[in-house]
Amino acid sequence: MTNMIWKCEQWFGGQMQETQMFLSEEQARAFAKKLAGVAPDLTLKIEPMPIQHVWN
Repeated sequence: MTNMIWKCEQWFGGQMQETQMFLSEEQARAFAKKLAGVAPDLTLKIEPMPIQHVWN
């Protein structure tokens, strides 16, 4: 089991709209790829995150 998860934040118009958590970078990037081009102001930020920061 890994100690990291991948967080994908959706930013629209300079404000965070939603955060999704994934078990692998590949899952996070596949999700981001599905949203590519949906809206011109949509920005996706993907980053690793220690699982301890999510579930304590």
